Amino acid sequence: MISKKLVAASILAAMGTSAHAIGFKAGEWEMDISGSVNAYYNTTSCDNAGAAASGALGVCGGTATGQDRTSIQNGLLPGFVIFSASTKQAGYDLKAVISIDPGTTFTGAGTGTSGQLVGDQRRVFLQFGNESMGTIKAGRDIGLFGQNAILNDMSLLAVGGGSGFNGALNTTLGSIGAGYIYTEFQPQITYTAPAMGNLSLSAGVFQPKTPRGEADSAGIQALATYSLGNTGKLWGALINQSRDTLAATAPGAGNQQSDIMGYEVGGALSFGNLGLVGNYFSGEGLGTTLIGFGGADALGQERDSDGYLVQATYKVGNTKFGVNYGSSNLDATRNDNAIMLDQTNQMVLGVYHSLTPSLTLAGEYITREEKYRFAPAGTPKGEESTIAVGAILFF
Repeated sequence: MISKKLVAASILAAMGTSAHAIGFKAGEWEMDISGSVNAYYNTTSCDNAGAAASGALGVCGGTATGQDRTSIQNGLLPGFVIFSASTKQAGYDLKAVISIDPGTTFTGAGTGTSGQLVGDQRRVFLQFGNESMGTIKAGRDIGLFGQNAILNDMSLLAVGGGSGFNGALNTTLGSIGAGYIYTEFQPQITYTAPAMGNLSLSAGVFQPKTPRGEADSAGIQALATYSLGNTGKLWGALINQSRDTLAATAPGAGNQQSDIMGYEVGGALSFGNLGLVGNYFSGEGLGTTLIGFGGADALGQERDSDGYLVQATYKVGNTKFGVNYGSSNLDATRNDNAIMLDQTNQMVLGVYHSLTPSLTLAGEYITREEKYRFAPAGTPKGEESTIAVGAILFF
């Protein structure tokens, strides 16, 4: 079966926690270096390009391009190297984490060239605390809302949707936008309470999201996780942010309050070789892909959205077979009358073979579609299908 060590390494990496692959001591400090490299051959068939629409990220490498795509790029995870330093002083556990997260391919804004995108620094944070007071984290790291959905997506070690963008996003999408909201790596100050039996609680303030508007107050996110031991875990998360959205089509109307609010619930369960994952989200002003993207109409009124992801995997020896299906929906407001996203659906069939404890070979078949509201007569839904084959290595 796929190595538990490998899966744990991917989750720890996404959380900004060292997998202790390479470690040494420098004075009183424990220094750790860990990382990963992956590459996939992707061929995307654009069945219908769809249309440029409010709230839609697009299929086939971008709305209305209509081109089949072939690429060699990283998948849902970028390449990364994580440097961490930890020690204990005066009864406090101290830690600092910095990462470099490059992609393998960049199209040059869709020109078809093969430049290189250096990537981003997903993790730059410090944390301190102890068993009695809990832990405080300050800096840039993975968000709380949407965290468990992406970390339990089977495409975390592979590709999922979005390969048609040819690396322009630095990673592919997994099931982002078709089942869950991207958690993002965000500037934050979060607090994790001391463990209360099987229950873990975290909450924090986050850099405000400012799509097409002003935000003078921080975002708030919270996450509760309940461990079921070897059987798995359950989770629930909340997000809230107040902001003023500038109404581009209403001169003199002033700013309108347009909040981002949402919740999600889910679970990951294991029964022997069978693994099950489910996640559901709902919100106002939240959008369906990135936090706040497409979440308000042109006058600043919040759009409702929701979505779900269901997944089943089964292990046979060193190989895991999996299928997941996700759907995200964006509702119109009374002001909407121009073409906008209605629904995005995606299905993934995957095979993941653990060749060694550190190296996994993977293959996926992905279908993704976008449906639209208020589309002109004859506008087809956007449809693409992708075959992805490659490998991911952790060290």
